[in-house]
Parts: sequence; structure tokens; C-alpha cells
Amino acid sequence: MNLIARLSVSVLFISLLWSPFATAQLAQAPTSDTTSSILPDNTISYCVDPDWAPYEAIRNGQHIGISADYMRIISDYTGIAFKLVPTESWQESLEFVQAGKCQMISMLNVSDFRKQFLDFSIPYFEAPNILVARKGTPILQGYAGIGNRSVGIVKGYRQVEYITRYYPELRLKLIKSEREGLLQLMQGEFDVMVGSLMSVNTHINNQNIQDVAIVGYAEPFDSLGFGVNKSISDILPIINQAIAIIPETKRVEIYRQWNDVQVRYQRDYVKLVMTLMFVLLVVIGLVWRNRTVALYKRLMKQKNAEIESLQTTLLDRNRTLEFLSAHDSLTGLYNRNHMIQKAEEEISRFLRFHTRASLIVLELIPTKDRRHEADPQHCEQVLKILASVCLATVREVDVVSRFSGEQFAVLCPQTNLAEGEVLAERLITAVTANRDITEADMTVAVGLSDLKEGEGFPDWFERTHKALYQSKRLGVGKLAIAE
Repeated sequence: MNLIARLSVSVLFISLLWSPFATAQLAQAPTSDTTSSILPDNTISYCVDPDWAPYEAIRNGQHIGISADYMRIISDYTGIAFKLVPTESWQESLEFVQAGKCQMISMLNVSDFRKQFLDFSIPYFEAPNILVARKGTPILQGYAGIGNRSVGIVKGYRQVEYITRYYPELRLKLIKSEREGLLQLMQGEFDVMVGSLMSVNTHINNQNIQDVAIVGYAEPFDSLGFGVNKSISDILPIINQAIAIIPETKRVEIYRQWNDVQVRYQRDYVKLVMTLMFVLLVVIGLVWRNRTVALYKRLMKQKNAEIESLQTTLLDRNRTLEFLSAHDSLTGLYNRNHMIQKAEEEISRFLRFHTRASLIVLELIPTKDRRHEADPQHCEQVLKILASVCLATVREVDVVSRFSGEQFAVLCPQTNLAEGEVLAERLITAVTANRDITEADMTVAVGLSDLKEGEGFPDWFERTHKALYQSKRLGVGKLAIAE
């Protein structure tokens, strides 16, 4: 269960990322006068997942869990009264809010289907999803590693939409709740269950389930907030403002209160006896073999030396191959494949954490018609000089690559468009100030763009490439920014 403990620590770290800075500039908490203009009776009816402890649950007709604690704080800040509408399952809660039987869902992820009838607050809690299977199942690398195994998942969970869209080949079995899913998993009704870390661990401890284990992550992780019926979406700014001013100490207190992750140790005396018997047999065998082992020591020493030599050679060659596979042989910069890989990682980070990123594309162009003077060796020398100028100008975090021919690409992580423009102008200045490049009658055209929502790398690069062509039309050493 050490994996559960490590995952639990990650829940706390991720949830704290949403904690605001408590500064004097923060807006004051909303007042009841503000909410009364939107909700005449200052009351919102809401539904919850009735069996998703410790995130939220209904026990003896009362709403408990992490979402309940946050709602009490928000009610104190805003004056909004929250009225629980009990349901029997998560799927029924979704149906109730869609039909208008309740006005709000207290804790859920954003999905395309839910956007049809709900508007969403900013998230107030984040937690990982995990893959659970019977003991003996190997570690699975996300959904791609599940293969032909059947998958159990709670009906109505956002993960159902995600798997259906991106992993349609997986065989799904819809279940009512994670608690029932664990029991069905033990009975062999399916092979792997998708669940929430803290909820799964709570059910494992409460039901004393011994034969299951966490075998992997299930992305995307939960980013949980409120979902309100579109008829009262005007209340969202008030709720968002209340979420933003919840102190970090209060968030940690709530997390600690409901985090019941425990590391369980079991003593297996059968294994202990077998281990002692094995040790005894080994000792007896060593005494018997003592005389013969000496005869093989010299041979083993020689073979070990040969193996170490081969391993050293193989390691050196692997390092060389690794470098060559990621770098351009002429300039020593990263190559096209490595740049695409880094860009895809940055896009994934953008989707998860909404960090900004910019892309700069440079192309070496002549300042006059020099086609009749084309000298491959001279061009290669100018490309090397341009590579050196780029490396000396960009920041350590930026990724510079020779993308193709005379085109260079610079990936700028955590960089908005304004910051990317400053860097691009600095590159133009450095190039135009380099005598080796200018004396060769060469300069650069530069295109710049920032990453947009829902954009893949091909679309991102295509926009930047169009800006590059616009830069060529603008004239020597001019920057063009993509729309």
C-alpha cells in the first residue's frame, strides 16, 4: 500500500496549487446582499454523489465529506443556503440536475456532455484517478496498457466519456458505485476498475479488502468544482470569488480531516518459515560446494571483467545513439523529432495546468538574390553560426532545434505571447548584429505564436509558419505574430 501513500501526498500537493495568495489586494467575500439579487431566497438546491466518501456521501440523510466542508465555508462567505436533494446514485444526481430537480452538483469534473446543461466554477480540489486490479496484475501504463482486459467504471463518471473518445477499443462495464465495483472486481466480473484514489482507499480499509492493489494511474486527474444549472449561472462569479479566498490553512485542514490513507503491514509466517528453510538449505549447499567453488573463481573473475568491458562499451554506444537520435548532425541543435516530442509534452502540460507556451520559427534568408552564388559549404557554415547565436540568446528553459533545412524552431515553455515577442526581437537583434551573417548577405525571417486551447502541434506550427511567411513579406529582420 506504499503506492497509495505516495499518491495521497500528490493529492495534497495538487490541491494546494489552487490555493490563492492571501494578500490585501484580494476582493472581499461576497455578501448576502449580492446573492439575494440573483437568488431571491438565497437558497440553492443541490445533489451529490451519495457513495463517494471521503469526497462526498450521504449518511443518515446528511451530506458529509470534503465537498460538504467546502460548501459550509462558502455559505459563511456568501450567505447562500444550500439545500440537499437526496439521490440514490451518481447517475441519478446527474439526471436530477439536468431535469432541474436540483440546481447544482457539488463536486464534479468538466466534460463536453455536462457543458450542455451546466456551467462550472473554478476547481477547489484536485485528486488523481487510479487503476485497481486483483493482486498479481502487472503495473499498467495508463489506459494504453490495459490491453484486452475489461474495465469497470461508475456510470456517469467523466472517465466514461474520456475512454469512449480516446480508447474506444476498451471493453467497459458500467457500475453503480466504486464500493460495489471493488466487490465485483474481487468476484472477477471485470479485470480492472477505474476509481478515485481517496475513495478507493476508504472502501478498501472499511471493507477489509485484501486481494486488490493499485496498478497504475488513470488520466486525466480529477479537477473538481461546482456545476450549476445554466438558469442560475449568474451565481458563479460569487462562488468563484468565495473559493478564491479560502485560506490555504483551511484547505490543508479539510484534506487532513478526510485523508485516511494508511499503510497496512501484514505478517506472513508461512513466508517466514519458507525463508528460514531456504536459508538453511543454502548454508548446507554452500558447505558442500565450498571445495568446488574455488576452482571456478578465476574463470568467473575473467568473465566478469569481460562483461564489465562490454557493458561499458554498450553504455557509451547507447549514449552516442541517444545523442544522435535527438540532435542535428550539422548544428548540434535538437532535431525535428525531439522538438515535436517536447512540444507535445508542453501541450499536455497546457491541457492539465493551463501554463502558457510560445513557439518561434526562424528561417535564414538572403538579403538579395544569391541563388547563383549558392555554396553548400558556405551555407552550412552560416547555419552553424546562426545556431550559436540562437543558443547564446535564448534562455536555459527554451528548446532550440533545427526543424528543417534553413528553418529553426524555438519552443518557449511557460511563456506568454508578450514574453515570446521580447525573446523573438532579441533574436532578430542578435542575428542582425552578427557580422558573419550580415557579410554573407543573410538575415532571418521570424514568426511567433502562442499555444491556443484545443490546438495540437501541427495546427500550432502551421499558424507560426504562416506568420513566418508574413515576416518575409514585411521585409528584412521583421517579426510577424500569428493571429
